Amino acid sequence: MTRLRPEPRHLPLALALLAIAAHAQQGEGGTASPIQPRIGFSQSWTDNLRLNDQEKDAALITTVSPGISITKNSGSLRGSLDYALNGITYLKTSYGTRVQNALTANLQAEIVPTTLYVDAQANIGQQSASAFGVQATPTLGSQGSVAALDNPNSRETGSLTVSPLLRGQLGGLASIDLRGNFSITEARGAAIGDSHGSGGTLRITQLAPGRLSWYAQAMTQQVRPKGAIANRTSSVVLGLNYVPDPDWTFSANAGRERNDYRSRDGSAENGLTGGLTAQWSPTPRTRVNGDYQRHSYGNSHGLSFEHRMRNSVWRLSDSRTVTLGNTGGAGGLRTNYDLYSQLFASLEPDPVKRDALVRAALLSLGLSPDAPASLGFLSTGPSQMHSQLFMFTLQGVRSNITANVSRTVTTRLASGLNQGDLATNGLIEQRSYSLSASYQLSPVSGLSFTASRQETQGDATNQRTQLTSLLANWNVRLGSRLSVQLGGRHSRFESVTPYTENAVYANLTQQF
Repeated sequence: MTRLRPEPRHLPLALALLAIAAHAQQGEGGTASPIQPRIGFSQSWTDNLRLNDQEKDAALITTVSPGISITKNSGSLRGSLDYALNGITYLKTSYGTRVQNALTANLQAEIVPTTLYVDAQANIGQQSASAFGVQATPTLGSQGSVAALDNPNSRETGSLTVSPLLRGQLGGLASIDLRGNFSITEARGAAIGDSHGSGGTLRITQLAPGRLSWYAQAMTQQVRPKGAIANRTSSVVLGLNYVPDPDWTFSANAGRERNDYRSRDGSAENGLTGGLTAQWSPTPRTRVNGDYQRHSYGNSHGLSFEHRMRNSVWRLSDSRTVTLGNTGGAGGLRTNYDLYSQLFASLEPDPVKRDALVRAALLSLGLSPDAPASLGFLSTGPSQMHSQLFMFTLQGVRSNITANVSRTVTTRLASGLNQGDLATNGLIEQRSYSLSASYQLSPVSGLSFTASRQETQGDATNQRTQLTSLLANWNVRLGSRLSVQLGGRHSRFESVTPYTENAVYANLTQQF
């Protein structure tokens, strides 16, 4: 039975975590308040509210979006939060009203100096229930995206991860890191997608390492989906690190692991594990990483290349990992914010400062931070995900061009263990292409254009979709705290139930 909840239950906790950070900064030396409240108004018109060419329903959509941004980039509590509550009403149609949440939050706290730390992340956004259901381009709202169209395949999905870290020393010979990992994922109005995760890692590392050093690590992690069998993995490994010069780092490890990823009755399989890792940083602007790990259920790897030039940033990556549950990004979310944060990771290592950099770049391109950048779907059970990504951004005096090409192949590890699309498909391939360009007309106004295509294909019969979108925007600031956006959208969806949709919109945002 489908469960209906007014909002993800962990939202108050996520807001409380970042409110602590804001309160802390207000008490540190009388610094300026990091809290920036805002109110946004959006009016849009669509010629196909129900995303059905056989029953087209033109409508006016009004959205009111009170929101808040909190940023703190110094002291023992650091972090950022952006939250909006979107109230959506409809005119010229019989469709009802709705409320949606949008949240991106990160927190780093030093509870006991040099000893106890806590990291926390929270996200709320829209996620497709099925990779083969109706897909829609989000409506751009005030400082975010809104799933305002009548899409029965869209679910509000949230995730919260809290990771405490305890650090110490062992007789002056080694350092000890004990890290916990606790997570919650919830999908509103969905029969699958909810899960709880818990686990921990103990790592012992040689103090004062030279060119050659050692480490030992033990970890365990369990993910328990609601209404399904929990999955657990545990491992113990010993490793060596070798640093021949500052540009090169090598690491090798070997040990044993235990997991139940391919078991229907919860029984675990044991096996040897081991791997190699290498990193090459010939300049501060270039970094190459490689990682390979052997597992009984299937080997994993990670390859990445990052390079910064004077006016451009380039990133190429290829990875194969196991995911337990929703696909996409962490907690089933894969947004524009996630992708641009990854792209700018080498440009700005500090996560709080990078948050401001990412949001400024997305604003100039007319892209919503919390809009899905690539397709994902709700799922239960273990699967292996092979992801490939190529991104670059070119920056001129007034112009900016960003391109993104990604491909993800999700494969179930064993039959009979998954719910959702992977119950009927052994393999699901998803591809995403986007090109965005912006031009600054004046210090306070600019134009932006985005073309994107998202494709999904399964190995079952008639399991194929394609969504093509074109967006154009004009942005202008009417003062230091008031901004206006005018835009238009064209979408074309091809599947068993195809549709076309056109829309125009106007957004007004007032910051306080």
